[in-house]
Amino acid sequence: MLLALTLAAALAADAPAPSIAPLLADPTAARAFDYMTLRDQVGVGGLATLSQGLEASLGERLKAAPGACETEAEALVRVGLVTALTAKDPAAWRADWKAADEKREALYVRVARVTKGEDVGGADYAGARAAARKAAAATDPRRRQLFARVARDQAMRYAIHDIWALPTGPMQDMVKRPFLTRLCEVDTDNLVWLKAEWRENGWFTAARDGAEASGNAWLLAQHADRDPDFQRALLPVLALATDMQGKINYAYLADRVATNAGEPQVYGTQGRCVGPGRWEPDTVKDPEGLDARRLALGLGSEADYQSHFQAVCANFKAS
Repeated sequence: MLLALTLAAALAADAPAPSIAPLLADPTAARAFDYMTLRDQVGVGGLATLSQGLEASLGERLKAAPGACETEAEALVRVGLVTALTAKDPAAWRADWKAADEKREALYVRVARVTKGEDVGGADYAGARAAARKAAAATDPRRRQLFARVARDQAMRYAIHDIWALPTGPMQDMVKRPFLTRLCEVDTDNLVWLKAEWRENGWFTAARDGAEASGNAWLLAQHADRDPDFQRALLPVLALATDMQGKINYAYLADRVATNAGEPQVYGTQGRCVGPGRWEPDTVKDPEGLDARRLALGLGSEADYQSHFQAVCANFKAS
């Protein structure tokens, strides 16, 4: 399909064009490919046809395999086509593409160092680094696996914060889309492991495994959005918590399950950037009683919670 689209676009532009199909299986080639040159060869219309065809093809693949991840090569080709299609200055596009590749690679190195327990600077990474060190020191294999997985989960997500801090635009997209494919792979691997652990050894509870291990297991479950049935099945287990942190963890997962299902959330923990420095919660049930529900769990007011996202949303720009 993709080869046919490439040839059709080339014929329409009366110019030869390479197939993009090989790029979809090779992230190194997809990174090195010059999508602006392809636009010169097939024209804006031909490039738009290629981009639309890829989106449709990828959509079909992911629809046929719910929970599957887009590959890094697919993400690179997608963002390469889209940004080249709208670029006004070829030289600026090539500079952005090169800078994005360097930024991504620097983030991958940072994540790898953090997951070894190394100090890379930045207060945000302290939690991931601490988890990595606890994993290295753990004598129990189950705890070692749990803490190591949380270290990688957190290092990847704090790297996403670094990406959000970049100015909104093509270069940020060039960094973000391929990076998110690796985050998807991390989440998928953690999900498989966590489900197996629950099935074979029971859930991580504060009473049996300690509050920290229980909280770490909840964190991985919170990020298991590709299996909403698993998350929903966990809610009755987490609802049994009697300590405040356990109740807070339940609230976050309950909100996550609700918003992912298109239902109103109860505690206002899930939301999105809506403007520079501005974050708002997704739809909330009984918004007048929101602060009372939050304060009862020790969550603080919704206004205080929103203020924590000012830095994350600082460079937000509506697309």
